[in-house]
Amino acid sequence: MSVAAPTARPFETTTVQRAIPWLVLAVGIIGLQIAFGWVDGFPAAWDLTFETPIDDAGAWMRANRRSHWLFTGLFSPLSGIIDGAIDAVGGFLAWLPWYVLIALVFLIPARVRQFRAGAVAAFALVYCGLIGLWEESLETLALMSVAVFIAVLVGVPLGVWGAMNHRVEAMIRPVLDAMQTIPAFVYFLPLFMLFGIGNVPAAVATIIYALPPVVRLTTLGVKRVSPQAVEASRMFGSTTRQTLLKVQLPMARPTILTGLSQTIMMALGIVVLATLVGASGLGSPVLQSLNQRRTGRGIAAGLAIVAVAMVLDRIWRSLAQSERTARIDRRVLGWTAIGLAGATAIGVALGWVDFPSVWTPSLFDPMDQAVTWARDNLSFLTRPFSDFVVASIYIPARDFLTDTAAWPVLVFVVAWVGWMLKGWRLAVFAVAGVLTIGLIGMWELSIDTLVQVIIASVLAVAVAVPLGVWAGRRPRVEAFFGPILDALQTVPSLVYIIPAVILFTVGIVPGIIATVLYAIVPGIRITALGVRQVPTETVEASRTFGATPRQTMFGVRLPLAAPTIMAGINQVIMMVLAMVIITGLVGAGALGFETVRSLQRSLFGLGFEVGLALVVIAMILDRFTEAAAERLQPPGGH
Repeated sequence: MSVAAPTARPFETTTVQRAIPWLVLAVGIIGLQIAFGWVDGFPAAWDLTFETPIDDAGAWMRANRRSHWLFTGLFSPLSGIIDGAIDAVGGFLAWLPWYVLIALVFLIPARVRQFRAGAVAAFALVYCGLIGLWEESLETLALMSVAVFIAVLVGVPLGVWGAMNHRVEAMIRPVLDAMQTIPAFVYFLPLFMLFGIGNVPAAVATIIYALPPVVRLTTLGVKRVSPQAVEASRMFGSTTRQTLLKVQLPMARPTILTGLSQTIMMALGIVVLATLVGASGLGSPVLQSLNQRRTGRGIAAGLAIVAVAMVLDRIWRSLAQSERTARIDRRVLGWTAIGLAGATAIGVALGWVDFPSVWTPSLFDPMDQAVTWARDNLSFLTRPFSDFVVASIYIPARDFLTDTAAWPVLVFVVAWVGWMLKGWRLAVFAVAGVLTIGLIGMWELSIDTLVQVIIASVLAVAVAVPLGVWAGRRPRVEAFFGPILDALQTVPSLVYIIPAVILFTVGIVPGIIATVLYAIVPGIRITALGVRQVPTETVEASRTFGATPRQTMFGVRLPLAAPTIMAGINQVIMMVLAMVIITGLVGAGALGFETVRSLQRSLFGLGFEVGLALVVIAMILDRFTEAAAERLQPPGGH
């Protein structure tokens, strides 16, 4: 008589196997804390002291900028070309009479029958004049036009090359990943060292930061062109170049235009920060409104930046369209050009160049009064919330990680998380990054920044995921949220800080509030996308088997949408990191404040170390969230 084997052993074995990693974590934390608990922070003796050599390099660059071949032969000519282009575009825009420029902004899209786009662009430019920011708007328009043009000039051919050559695509992909992961303001200090202050470092930083979308989407658009269309072109004797120019690029145009729009929107985010390196334009009024605590004027200037972006987007999109498809009579175009030339001559002769004074940003002063009223009458809500965040969350978490937990414990925990998410390679990468932060002397400042990033990210995710799930299930809700999310995404991030500072005073809380508002947009949109893309058949099968709506949500929709939601969380964290320098402007301290200080005082060494620490934090968090999204993919999922 045979005896059946016990059925519990496989379960017990699985349970033990699952418990082993957690046991390793607990033993490692306890052991390292006992062994190194007496150590006061990361050993200062290990500091590699990059600051002094970098400062010396910066001093050498300043002293040799006019004599050394590296500058006279490369950076100075390049700077001269970019600066000359910006001055030429800005001078031409300033020379045109205001009404002629508005007419041009309308007529460029109208020539290909995009009348609505032309009207929107013209109205956006009129807005800039009505609120008294005409000159600043033209300066920003010139800077962004040149930067976007160079980004397209470089990005489209690079994207096409990547689409045609898999090796090139594999080579540039990690570079683009790094360019998108690194916070934009990290580029400023090395560019400041190479090009000095002014519009040039701002333009180059804009080009670098805004380049990845147009490269990626150009590659994607060309690769997605129907193989049948390409084969048909080749069968009719077209060369590779003819096929590319006459088939692949025209069919990829919508995707390329999407990349162009993303490039313009990313360039928009640099405008305010560019003021820190001496760039002219609309960034200065926004910073002034922050210093003066003028919410209304800050919003007015912020909307002017959005208006400039709208003008660029509509014009570039229309320039990508062929006039042949619009079937515009060339005689009409000729008479229009003659009329514009005559209007220009009359305007220049009579001095009708500058936009007439109509309103000023003081039109928005009622917003200042509303925010002041809220500060005075809602303090019973804002003060307890601020005290709770600072005294009960921020300070205890920061002090625990800097004063209580031994630094090897933190390194071990980071390694354990990387190992659990994706194995030893990610663990080694994360440990190398954390040790780098310690070795450059940025340990405590980085922990301070990390705590702020985690608090803002948790709050943003807590808001974004439920709203995204709600919007993903209810098309009307998503339609309602659409304009609100568009506004939050387009208004420059610094504008959020102004009312937050008035309501909560300076410190980490206004920075966190503004960061949450800025970062929830991708979280809501991507979560809604993930929930909406769950197959209807799967949901119906769950209901057929008697699952309640709540069970279907937590047992089917959310698990299947989890990889997409995790991708949204990744974008939330990246947006939070992008706000670090903004929060540093309002007293949040940590790496954000040190970044501002290094830019304002030309502390190149400090800026290098702070920038490197921010890059390491961004890359570790990016890799962790990407690995988590991969682990959540269902078997065979993509």
